[in-house]
Amino acid sequence: MEKRDYNLAKELAEQHLIGPKTSQYGTYLSFGDIHIEFSQQGTTLSQVTDYQRQLNISKALATTSYVCKGTRFEREAFASFPDDLLVQCFTKEGLETLDFTIELSLTCDLASNGKYEQEKSDYKECKLDITDSHILMKGRVKDNDLRFASYLAWETDGDIRVWSDRVQISGASYANLFLAAKTDFAQNPASNYRKKLDLEQQVIDLVDTAKEKGYTQLKSRHIEDYQALFQRVQLDLEADVDASTTDDLLKNYKPQEGQALEELFFQYGRYLLISSSRDCPDALPANLQGVWNAVDNPPWNSDYHLNVNLQMNYWPAYVTNLLEAVFPVINYVDDLRVYGRLAAVKYAGIVSQKGEENGWLVHTQATPFGWTAPGWDYYWGWSPAANAWMMQTVYEAYSFYRDQDYLREKIYPMLRETVRFWNAFLHKDQQAQRWVSSPSYSPEHGPISIGNTYDQSLIWQLFHDFIQAAQELGLDEDLLTEVKEKSDLLNPLQITQSGRIREWYEEEEQYFQNEKVEAQHRHASHLVELYPGNLFSYKGQEYIEAARASLNDRGDGGTGWSKANKINLWARLGDGNRAHKLLAEQLKTSTLPNLWCSHPPFQIDGNFGATSGMAEMLLQSHAAYLVPLAALPDAWSTGSVSGLMARGHFEVSMSWEDKKLLQLTILSRSGGDLRVSYPDIEKSVIKMNQEKIKAKCMGKDCISVATAEGDLVQFYF
Repeated sequence: MEKRDYNLAKELAEQHLIGPKTSQYGTYLSFGDIHIEFSQQGTTLSQVTDYQRQLNISKALATTSYVCKGTRFEREAFASFPDDLLVQCFTKEGLETLDFTIELSLTCDLASNGKYEQEKSDYKECKLDITDSHILMKGRVKDNDLRFASYLAWETDGDIRVWSDRVQISGASYANLFLAAKTDFAQNPASNYRKKLDLEQQVIDLVDTAKEKGYTQLKSRHIEDYQALFQRVQLDLEADVDASTTDDLLKNYKPQEGQALEELFFQYGRYLLISSSRDCPDALPANLQGVWNAVDNPPWNSDYHLNVNLQMNYWPAYVTNLLEAVFPVINYVDDLRVYGRLAAVKYAGIVSQKGEENGWLVHTQATPFGWTAPGWDYYWGWSPAANAWMMQTVYEAYSFYRDQDYLREKIYPMLRETVRFWNAFLHKDQQAQRWVSSPSYSPEHGPISIGNTYDQSLIWQLFHDFIQAAQELGLDEDLLTEVKEKSDLLNPLQITQSGRIREWYEEEEQYFQNEKVEAQHRHASHLVELYPGNLFSYKGQEYIEAARASLNDRGDGGTGWSKANKINLWARLGDGNRAHKLLAEQLKTSTLPNLWCSHPPFQIDGNFGATSGMAEMLLQSHAAYLVPLAALPDAWSTGSVSGLMARGHFEVSMSWEDKKLLQLTILSRSGGDLRVSYPDIEKSVIKMNQEKIKAKCMGKDCISVATAEGDLVQFYF
């Protein structure tokens, strides 16, 4: 690399800087299926009317209803976080009765005697116990011996008949189903990701407790728990009330008239995040499909990709006031460090003796079981700066919520070890006289190089956050001094002669392999510090314009998640109309009828990226000031939003008309200086706790107000 012999470097990298290609990598699978078959004797399709499926995202309730032979049938379902189980309620209104069979199955082949054919199965053991009160299923996975158990029970006024592999309920006016499912997985590398539990008894106890509470109480507890998170943020874009089905909303969507769909899409992203990432023991972060994988061989194994995808999953969490959703990914990154130290030894020569935390490494893909090796192809698998990018996601918890105890006890040890890795791994490039990541590879794009913009930018952000944290906590002076010196010589951003941000430091040199470059590649990795990072905030307008030119050069096409990424990038540039254009493109060309983002196929990060992008259009706080309506598009000329969170732990609500603020309300959750930038804000009427105050003018369009925890500051325009 030092000699710029990139052909030889690539050959060596393809031999040595790869991980094993193995069937032991694993796949995220659904637990199983509850198969329910209705038996309305003599019924034809023409006798079924008014069929409707609905997902109420304000309550997290799914319902299905229809009319058959004059009787209305309805079933309602929800996944309860507080009671840790799935619940379904079947009811009817009319003379006909509820008649159906229930079957609980895995992906293994169950025979009529409750056994299975092992050679055809992913499972080492699978046992099925069926009675007139329950179905119990338990077993072990073949590859890694993960134990599992599920317990399905019911209450009904109907007749019950037990068959060899299913249960029949007939003549009922109602039926409630309760399902609990558990594995012995533990988010703990020290225990080999296992915990000792009586799984069978645990799932039985969960269901028995639920039955004692009853359906009404379970539903009430579920809604109360969910809405405590979901209702924190409300968005009103003055959309006309539209009772159209979701597929019709998509089909008839027009960018200047589609506020109803856009509001729904924004909140749908929050619903998906709440429903796939909650803070509880051994919780895992949302993967490439969130938690919604229904196939045996999912795309990319439904794993964690750390070169944009897992990070994008959590972009909306902080700004849309969902801190609780972030703890699973923070804990996951913390645990990755254990096996990441093994990767650091093998691929970087950085050793941590027992009790030491000298550095950890992870690459493009990861699993719940500590996979930290590179992928099996260097082209996409080598990505050492993934640890730095994940730490940006982690550190934002402090940037937004200002919990210094959490910073000291949880975040800082992770931050320090990641910094130690890069402090040791960086190489001084004698030609360019800068500290570089080498070899480096811009995610899935271009040639092998030395110190590309992606790696250098993420390392700069890591060092920047560490410097802030170490100074605030008064820790690690020696390491802090080294990091400051190296940070000054990272030189992550360079501008080409044509006025773009370089993706590769040497891309204008004669020896650079331009044939490997795609002008409109789906990744925009060289702009990672425009969004979600903040390096560009410390650069002049020349760099902002170069970023704009780079983004124009990339174009507006791409996969679903790529469009979502560009929504955020254009919003960060303050171009609301261009961001809205990308949102419209995503809705028109990269969204499935149920509003899932299509890569294609389904990939959930595009949903989360769109939600964060819409929030970024409304509020920004990455620089020194809180900026309301930072990139408001013409299509949202009038509206209101409440409950967004800005860095510094400021909760923001506002209303606007004709693209101008009417009122801005900011609740200081932790105290501190509140700095706001908005045209003529120094002329606004400002009240704190209902009393008029004068703010400190920090220059044209910028003010500062000293706040204490709980202070409510209101601006009237």
